Amino acid sequence: MREGTWDQAFDSASHSFSKLAEDHVALIDSIDRYTAEDVLSLCDLPAFETSSMDGWAVSGDGPWKLIGEVLTGKTSSDVLHYGQCLAIATGGVIPQGTTSVIPWEKASEKDGQIFGEIEVGANIRPAGMESKIGDVLVTAGTRITSPMAGLFAATGHDAIKVASQPRVALFFLGDELIHSGVPLDGAIRDALGPQLPALLKKMGAKIFSAEFIKDDLEVLNAEIVKVLDSADLIITTGGTADGPRDYVKPVLNKLNATMVIDCAKVRPGYHVLLARLSRKSRDIAFLALPGNPQSALAALYSFGAPLIGSLLGASEKKLAEVELISSLTTPDGFSRLAPGTINGKVFTPTAYLGSAMLRGVAHAQGFALISPGVNPTGATARWIPFN
Repeated sequence: MREGTWDQAFDSASHSFSKLAEDHVALIDSIDRYTAEDVLSLCDLPAFETSSMDGWAVSGDGPWKLIGEVLTGKTSSDVLHYGQCLAIATGGVIPQGTTSVIPWEKASEKDGQIFGEIEVGANIRPAGMESKIGDVLVTAGTRITSPMAGLFAATGHDAIKVASQPRVALFFLGDELIHSGVPLDGAIRDALGPQLPALLKKMGAKIFSAEFIKDDLEVLNAEIVKVLDSADLIITTGGTADGPRDYVKPVLNKLNATMVIDCAKVRPGYHVLLARLSRKSRDIAFLALPGNPQSALAALYSFGAPLIGSLLGASEKKLAEVELISSLTTPDGFSRLAPGTINGKVFTPTAYLGSAMLRGVAHAQGFALISPGVNPTGATARWIPFN
């Protein structure tokens, strides 16, 4: 695709690559991974009738003779007859013959008898109240949260099938970059190295290599060739334009890559590239981000996130809409990605919007995708959150 719209580029990034293979991981290792298949309940939850309160399991009308207690985690062999009761804790299995559970605070004990008022069936959780065996707990492509892992454990799972994490080789290009101290004599302090690995990890990727490369065609080509057998995704920063020292496109040509995105009509982020490399019957995605910091972030959130999502088999989510607090105009035919904050559904852009600037992005919650042309106050935009 040559110089398509933001939506066309987003669609290409979302659908041009297939989901990776599956891993089988323990629950403790599944959090923040993506489910490779629907996760089903392996049992009823709860598996038995249980008490929802600490109190007494009673039979019939009171007062009730206290004959013992239900041990938590065990099934009681006692059968309650009319006028009898057993002490029971929250989660305790309801003994046979129980008609209701009275909470501790709503009853009193005297001379081995329990006194209180009852409501038939009260405080008894039926078996399968939360889920039945075979129920779909979460669908394929869901990012697993800590509570989900707990739910999987409660319904009998020890391990979960998840999508393999894309293995990423990351290359930062530019002779002008320095990596410590204050920039002097025309040098530029690298601002992407400290943030991109963490961002990619949050998106679900796994960084196995991160290198800084000088602007040299043969060096760049040699370094990329080294990772082809290990990488599912190669990401570069800088060198994506058509200048005399922009070597990403020449490298892609040397590697016989197939171009998927060749620039997107959006500011910032125009000079973004996405290509497909083939290696031993395996496809490798190659995402080339612009070198300017805000442009790189705009392209990463716009196209890198859905690309990684497609490799993970993640469920696609429609972008939410926000309202502009003030009028915004974009260049003719171009969408605009404006960093800013939202209050409810109202979007306010930050200051410092230049493509090389990070100060505005540093205080933003996400990008608003502004439609081409004049967008008056109150117009809608789509919202790309940073989290």
